Amino acid sequence: MATRSRMPSTTIVDIAAASGVSVATVSRILNNKPDVAEETRERVLRVMDEIGFAPQSAWRQIRSGRTALIAMHVPQEFNPPAHSLIMAAALGVEEAGYSINIITRPLTDAELLGIFRGRQADGIILLEILTDDRRPALLCEHGYPMVMIGHRADNTGLSFVDVDVAHGIDLAMEHLLGFGHSRIAFLSVDPVVQQKTYGFATWALQAYERACDRHGLAVLARVGGPTADELSVAAGRLLDEHPDITALVAPQEQSVIGALKAAQARGMRVPEMLSVVGMVSEPMAEIATPALTTINFPADEMGDVAARILLGRVVGGRTAPEQVLVRPTLTVRDSTGKPRH
Repeated sequence: MATRSRMPSTTIVDIAAASGVSVATVSRILNNKPDVAEETRERVLRVMDEIGFAPQSAWRQIRSGRTALIAMHVPQEFNPPAHSLIMAAALGVEEAGYSINIITRPLTDAELLGIFRGRQADGIILLEILTDDRRPALLCEHGYPMVMIGHRADNTGLSFVDVDVAHGIDLAMEHLLGFGHSRIAFLSVDPVVQQKTYGFATWALQAYERACDRHGLAVLARVGGPTADELSVAAGRLLDEHPDITALVAPQEQSVIGALKAAQARGMRVPEMLSVVGMVSEPMAEIATPALTTINFPADEMGDVAARILLGRVVGGRTAPEQVLVRPTLTVRDSTGKPRH
């Protein structure tokens, strides 16, 4: 049986010969070195197009002007990593042919800008947003594509996607008021850590305080450290100081766990003696005993939207800021009911 011979693949030696330059020059162009005359660079790139040089990753980057990498900055100074958010955003950029590089350590301004100046990424997704976060403003000032998952106090000219936590807190408060609760407490991670004020916890606390003011309720709020154990201590003190509390709202998984541990330690049955509404993942809500009434945290949707906004800037050339607040819903389960008499 006759066999078909394979055509030899084009190499940089072929490119060098066809362009009338050295192999070293072609190599320098492929590696995007600056010390090549622009006329020579254009001639070599034109020959590569004509010959149909196999597009290796470095070559694709040169021709497109992109690195095919997206950075994600998740400084681990406050909350545990939001795995579902990270996963959803990563899948969103990977579907567009990008890889993601997750950075968890704090970055100086120079290091943050160096990600783009050193061609380490085409765009960046920022998490753990402070109310006065310097990172988005710095990147926008230099024209680098970015999107926040979360939002600052002032978001003029900035792109973000965030959960509308104020709407979620309102849903929880109205649900508890509908049962007849009038002593509704609030337990949250402290939004202020080492003189840094984190957005999500701040907006949640402010929403609770506004709801109390609107409905004429006493503000029974307590904040604590970021771990479930620290929040359990804070919840215990709150319940001891105000034994007439009949319901509690907790906007993070660790604050939900802390509240439930404190209630259990005091023999307070849920929901007979304490109704609890939390903002947690669906799996955690369903395996809890009793199953938790929850404000859903739309992590998948937020990650998808963040990827879409950023890719629109990187690939689509969009310049106008996009700001999206995703409204959560309330899922009623077994952890809420009428207040005890």
